[in-house]
Amino acid sequence: MEILEKFVFILLGVAVSAIGYLLKRKIESKPQVEAIDKHKKLLDIHKQMNDQGVDLNALRQLEAMITGKAAAIQNNTVILQAESTPLIEQDESEDLTQLELNERASARLEKAKEKMQRAIAGIDSRVGDFESQSLMNSQIEWERYSVSQAEAAASSYKGGSIYPLIYASELESLANERTARLQAELDELVRLGN
Repeated sequence: MEILEKFVFILLGVAVSAIGYLLKRKIESKPQVEAIDKHKKLLDIHKQMNDQGVDLNALRQLEAMITGKAAAIQNNTVILQAESTPLIEQDESEDLTQLELNERASARLEKAKEKMQRAIAGIDSRVGDFESQSLMNSQIEWERYSVSQAEAAASSYKGGSIYPLIYASELESLANERTARLQAELDELVRLGN
């Protein structure tokens, strides 16, 4: 019996050592496999670029266009925010009612929507039917999103007199963000001569 126990312990030791060795090899080879996968992907990208006649300069131009558009969007956002009139002017000494603040927020929202509509009209006048329809579809989806977002932002004030102010302010902010993107797109179309 004692020999059988020793034999079982030896087999168990060998099994544990073998499992440990295999795990160690698996862990050690993982970075190698990842490096091989990375190189394979880079080769695939290189092949696709060659097949499509795209070189490094074309990629750099694409990067410049994308980052330039992001910078234009950011710049447009800053401009739109600066153009927006404050709810309360610095020289106003009178107290405003909540109703008056709500009305001002609503008026600011309408101005933001007008700017957005001008940008949409500018794009629409410079693109074909397919692009125009895509723009209109995206605008419908954006409007659904913006209403849901504004409702979510104002939901904790539901039933309160400040709810319209929070709701309209969120919609205005979203409209300004959308307008900044649309204006960047319009500026690009104008630059390209469309």
